[in-house]
Amino acid sequence: LESSKAADQLWRFAHDLQVGETVVLPCKLSRLVAVGKVTGGYRYEADFQFPHIRPVKWDAVDIPRASFDQDLMSSFGALSTIFRVSRPNAQERIERVTRRHNGEVLDDSPVTVDLTDDGDIAFDWDEVISDQIIERVRQKFTGHRLEYLVEEILKAQGYTTSQTRRGADGGVDVIAGKGQMGFGEPRLCVQVKSGISPVNVETYRGLQANLRNIGASHGLLVSLGDFTREVRNENERSFFQVRLWGPGELVRNLLNTYDRLPADIRADIPLADRKVLMETEA
Repeated sequence: LESSKAADQLWRFAHDLQVGETVVLPCKLSRLVAVGKVTGGYRYEADFQFPHIRPVKWDAVDIPRASFDQDLMSSFGALSTIFRVSRPNAQERIERVTRRHNGEVLDDSPVTVDLTDDGDIAFDWDEVISDQIIERVRQKFTGHRLEYLVEEILKAQGYTTSQTRRGADGGVDVIAGKGQMGFGEPRLCVQVKSGISPVNVETYRGLQANLRNIGASHGLLVSLGDFTREVRNENERSFFQVRLWGPGELVRNLLNTYDRLPADIRADIPLADRKVLMETEA
């Protein structure tokens, strides 16, 4: 660590954690969240890069960030390396999301939440704003309307596009090409998933097979629920063939083309200065 103050903070956290406490690890690259519980006491491993050790049993490693309440997502965007979430009933609510993610059927009893900040914790506001935009997209663009949003982003990037017929797409939602009338390269085969569950590797390989069936040179897989680690790993080996747009990539492409998107999309995602989600009395 860069400073003795930071090292002291990490040492104190490692010592103060109680067995059974919930630990949350947000991944900024994939926008998935891992949740587990502390299972043992502190130990120091001098030969490790990170020597302050507490054993953790991970209950889930691929929970979409959007599964959590907005105030918890904001906390996950804190700039601090490690900190204690002080939102009301945070541990109970995180555990409920984890249990539901693992297939357990729960009642929908309301839980009190507080949308104020966590004291003096500094937040990565780009992360917080991105989460808010993702949640708005999830609310306003479900099913085929998400396909429409992706198609319009591609048009704003200079592609000629066409949506496939509903119900007969065979896993292809949009086709797109550059150049005159879309005959140029790259020619894209696009599949769009609006669910909250991470897309699995079978869907990824199905898109690859469709490239050959349609005659496209490249694929684009879009998922509001992000992708499993297996998909991300496999995509590294086919980087020049398929691109992945998880929630973060979708937001970045939306922001980069926002001024060129149709008025109805901008009305559903009203942005001030193209980055801040505006709220109105309505």
